Amino acid sequence: MPIERYKYITLLLLLITIPLARLFNINTYAIVIFLAMNLLVNPRKVYSFRSSSFVLFIMYSGLIVLNLIFINQNNSIKSFTKLIPLIIVPFALLYVKFDKKALNVFLYTIIIYCLTCIIYTYYISKGYIFFYHNPTEIMQIQSNYLSIFICFSLCILYTNILEANIINLKHWAFILILFFSLAVFFNRASIIISILITLLFALTYLVKHKNWKLITLFLAFFTISTVWILNRPIVKTKFEEIVNTDYLNITDYNNGINSRILSWKCSIENIKNTGFWGHGINNSRSLLRDCYKDIAGENSVPYLEKYNSHNLFLQTTMDLGFVGLGILLLIYFYVLYVGITHRDYLTISYFIVIFIFGLTESFLNRQWGIIFFALFTPFLLNRKIGQ
Repeated sequence: MPIERYKYITLLLLLITIPLARLFNINTYAIVIFLAMNLLVNPRKVYSFRSSSFVLFIMYSGLIVLNLIFINQNNSIKSFTKLIPLIIVPFALLYVKFDKKALNVFLYTIIIYCLTCIIYTYYISKGYIFFYHNPTEIMQIQSNYLSIFICFSLCILYTNILEANIINLKHWAFILILFFSLAVFFNRASIIISILITLLFALTYLVKHKNWKLITLFLAFFTISTVWILNRPIVKTKFEEIVNTDYLNITDYNNGINSRILSWKCSIENIKNTGFWGHGINNSRSLLRDCYKDIAGENSVPYLEKYNSHNLFLQTTMDLGFVGLGILLLIYFYVLYVGITHRDYLTISYFIVIFIFGLTESFLNRQWGIIFFALFTPFLLNRKIGQ
């Protein structure tokens, strides 16, 4: 049916524009088109309904609405507009038939975006590609988000290999591009995630196919690649920061590690008084700034840049209280439960991606993270409905 084809096309449009939230607001237009096509045009045929996951998203979104209405705070309308995809995108996905080709489209898209950023960085840095500090500026996306999309693309690629029981030339080329991109974008969390999901893939492949020869070759390639990535100049410096930081006597809060420690410290301090329902989505940022000012001063980077908690779970507790944290953890638990129950590598590895990313970033504060989470969480859960 033509209508089903158009609905699928709007889904693909949404997928390929996730990293483009700031580039001419392309992703925002894609969201509107996707929602209009699936909610307003022939909204009768429901392909999938995993009640538990959808109810959890309703609960989480409903709590956000109540928080914005009943807790006194500024910019409530703006926050509601930004967060509304958390409920509408999962609902619209009920009317879209799952097709694994959509995941491959996301994989190919990220490959193209990575190559674009690498070529741009090589040109702008005059060849000093591993010394450039803003390699994703041409896409107007923070490198940590594109790096996380790379990790999920690796998950998709590894799933394709598991299903095909072969690593062909295309797979090797894609893996090489994605690993190289991680070295250029130098995000610590994504490098750690890539190691974990790759080791999980190797174990899963070995258990499923028992091909020792192929997995030995792959692990040798992976080990060499990982050592090479960790020895790139900025990557090496960033991991040395973790080892060399004096966590008990921090006085300078202006680098990546120290600023996050300050954010976590201030978040925990505010959580002590957060109450059952939280401080309010738009009040948490000002509370954190007050804490940054008291500890690090008005000239500190966290204060000037208005840093959030840099931890999804701490941020959620501050914003929505322990009720919000509980619902968020239920969503996470459900993803892991479905992955383990169905022995599904893709869903389990997706859980690893969003869990570790959530430990270092409040990713539901950015459109990249909101749409990524709201789209792929129900999408991956719905793919198991017919099994």
